[in-house]
Formats: sequence, structure tokens, C-alpha cells
Amino acid sequence: MYQLVYVSSATGYPSRSELAQLLERAREKNERLGITGMLLYRDGDFMQALEGETQAVRALYETICQDERHERVVSIVEHEVPERSFADWRMGFREVSDAELRSHPGFTDFLDHGLAAPERITPGIALRLLTTFSGA
Repeated sequence: MYQLVYVSSATGYPSRSELAQLLERAREKNERLGITGMLLYRDGDFMQALEGETQAVRALYETICQDERHERVVSIVEHEVPERSFADWRMGFREVSDAELRSHPGFTDFLDHGLAAPERITPGIALRLLTTFSGA
């Protein structure tokens, strides 16, 4: 099982309706590809975990890198894992607020710097954020 976590910025600020449409299409595609994951959104920034067979995950990530709705796509974590962290999620989604992030110690780098400094988002912080907000 392969897991990839990336961060990116939206090229604009998607509306709630646009986010809902994006999520619906992602869930349908992920189900066809056997991919599960979790997507966090905050003020125009995304953090997403993708899990599945290596080739499927890498191909989807390459598609995301080419998607004009994303910019500054940076991979944070890419590794083999013994099992899925988000097995019940074709694509879980959570829009998080500053207050929610501040209530979780260790997430201040993401909150304070966002994607302006993706190198400050460590693999551990990224996976904890995604897991915490998925309710897993």
C-alpha cells in the first residue's frame, strides 16, 4: 500500500459549491481507482492524503500537479505503509478554521506559515493533521 501526502494552493478561492463538486468528482474517481484518502482545506490551501496501489496514486498525483486549479503542489510524504490510514474514506473532506488548528498543539507552523513555507510542514505534522481531522 502506497501513501502520498501533498499540499497545494488553489488558483482562486473556490466557493462551497465548487468544493462540493470537486469532492464529488474525486470520490467517484477514487472509487474507480481503489484510492482512499483525506482532504483538508483552509483559506485557499489544500492538504491531501492519497492511498492505494503505487501506480494509481502516483498517476493521480501527476494529474493533480497538472490541474490548473492547483499551484505550488509539493509532496510532503511518499512511502509504503502496511495498511490504509483512511480505509473508510473514498475521500474524506474537512474545511478547517484557524481556531480548530490552534486547538491542536504542534500545528502552529501550518497555521502561521501555510503553504508559503511547505518545507516547514513535516511528514509527522501532515499525517497528524489529516488523521486528527478525519476523526480516525
